[in-house]
Amino acid sequence: MNRLRWAPQILGIGFFAVLSFFPLSCKQFFSTSLASWAARDPSSLVPSVSASNVNELIDQSANNPALALEVLKGIQSAASGASGQDLITLQVASVTAASNASGLGTAILQNAGNIVDSLSGSSSTAVVDLVSNAVSGLTQLAPSGSALVAILPSPSDATAYNAFVAQAAPEDLAMAAVTILAAQAQASGNVTDYINNFSPAVGPPEYLAAQLATSAKTKYAAEGGTGPLADILAALKLTT
Repeated sequence: MNRLRWAPQILGIGFFAVLSFFPLSCKQFFSTSLASWAARDPSSLVPSVSASNVNELIDQSANNPALALEVLKGIQSAASGASGQDLITLQVASVTAASNASGLGTAILQNAGNIVDSLSGSSSTAVVDLVSNAVSGLTQLAPSGSALVAILPSPSDATAYNAFVAQAAPEDLAMAAVTILAAQAQASGNVTDYINNFSPAVGPPEYLAAQLATSAKTKYAAEGGTGPLADILAALKLTT
């Protein structure tokens, strides 16, 4: 299982636990089983990534951020020469790979209980502070976010972007948006200030993050989903 589907019964549990749009499965986070190649040097032992093996490689590298980053790099390389359905498969898979590589999903899940409490309040300040604390110290967040920006289609290419959105689950789209946001925020040197002053006009990564968040909210609503997705994305200034 490569990602969690948004389950309505867990939408009230917590922020990024509610944010089950983080495609992080119990298998990915808690399995202790890795292929033999995954236990050695990831830079030399990750097989060439393709649309046919990418999901297996993501499963096998889920508990090893360094390995997951190499898989993400492999996805970026494969995507540069791919087209059609293969390219979309790699793009969707890159969201999970980036989450595993950055450690962002684990960091958020560890803060899920506090995020539950913050969502019950009337201010988004606590949510932003919790995200700021969660992303501090994630040394692979920057390369993970950069790779994701390079892999995912630009909204300026409507055909490619819409093709990706059509096949990505709402949680994939939202996860991609938050990963890019977190990476840019960390790079700014002040996560809280960056989020509080977030603007899609700052640059291409910000514009992509905002468009992904809007697509996530729109697609989830169209699929009949209910829950605090809109509030979460708004709290992070990704939507208005």
